[in-house]
Amino acid sequence: MLIPPPAHAQEQPAAPKEGAVAETKEDAAEERAAQFVGVRGPEAESVPGGALMLGAYAIVWALLFLYLMRMRGLQRNTAEELERLSAEIRASGGS
Repeated sequence: MLIPPPAHAQEQPAAPKEGAVAETKEDAAEERAAQFVGVRGPEAESVPGGALMLGAYAIVWALLFLYLMRMRGLQRNTAEELERLSAEIRASGGS
């Protein structure tokens, strides 16, 4: 268990002959050239971004408007409640 087995992945392959190295490089270059696919240009978007951006802004503004209207209503209710409690305190003889 203390002696690890030899690592086969680290073994160096046998060195090819000098002529074989040049042929291997040429074959690899030809293979890459055969696999090349040219770029035709940018593709058009299927959904225009401008309309999506305007829609998103419209939704945000609508939600902000609804939030502010809700806060206005809550403030009005709180002011009415405060006025009612103040009138009740005055009517009971408090200061």
